[in-house]
Amino acid sequence: MKKNYCLDWLLFLSGLACIATGIFLDFHLIPGGKEGKGPFVMVHRYSGYIMAVGILLHLVWHKSWISAVTRKVCGKKSSMEISKT
Repeated sequence: MKKNYCLDWLLFLSGLACIATGIFLDFHLIPGGKEGKGPFVMVHRYSGYIMAVGILLHLVWHKSWISAVTRKVCGKKSSMEISKT
């Protein structure tokens, strides 16, 4: 439970940083030309890296749940159901 909570906060904060810096960079809201953009580009890049690692961890930690729900949604029969038919 605690690791999920920490991971959720990590994903939220890194995603927020990536979105905010992306908006600032895309709409040219940063004064100072290339010198002013440097820190924003770096925060944008590394928050994206952190978010990607967090998403991978999230998928690994929830692999069994994802598999179970996918089987249920796709209607895949279990081995017991197959042997009955």
